[in-house]
Amino acid sequence: MEIYVIRHGKAHQDSDTGRDADRVLKKRGHNQAQWLARALRDQATPPGMVLSSPYARARQTAEHIWEMLGQPEQFDDRLGSDRSLSDAIDVLIDAREAGSVAVVGHNPTCARLVSALCNGLATMPGGHRTGEMAHIRIEGAELIGGGTLVDRLRMED
Repeated sequence: MEIYVIRHGKAHQDSDTGRDADRVLKKRGHNQAQWLARALRDQATPPGMVLSSPYARARQTAEHIWEMLGQPEQFDDRLGSDRSLSDAIDVLIDAREAGSVAVVGHNPTCARLVSALCNGLATMPGGHRTGEMAHIRIEGAELIGGGTLVDRLRMED
């Protein structure tokens, strides 16, 4: 299984409504999302399914990817920034049949997810910057600790 863990692009600190879920991408965030969409398209195994948090900044990031890959919009509430690592893992378990999946979400869950997939649950996560994608390959049936970090990609500043 190929997994692409994507943290949304650079977003504004606040929203017009004051709600975290309504924060939108900055121009740089849209540029990062377009770059990520091209990078995913050019992968040897591009994702057959792209799932996104319903939060505005993740949705806007995913929209660029869905358009580039010609895929329908697919949201999963379990990828929201208020959800847990176990929720994100459940998303991947449910998407396993796709063979190659991308999830667009938020920190700290993105960083924790990469760490759990590659190193197991007892490890401290590293960083996962805005607009960054971690490509993880899972060999075998075990998701947790069964992954190998293939690459980390992010648009140059």
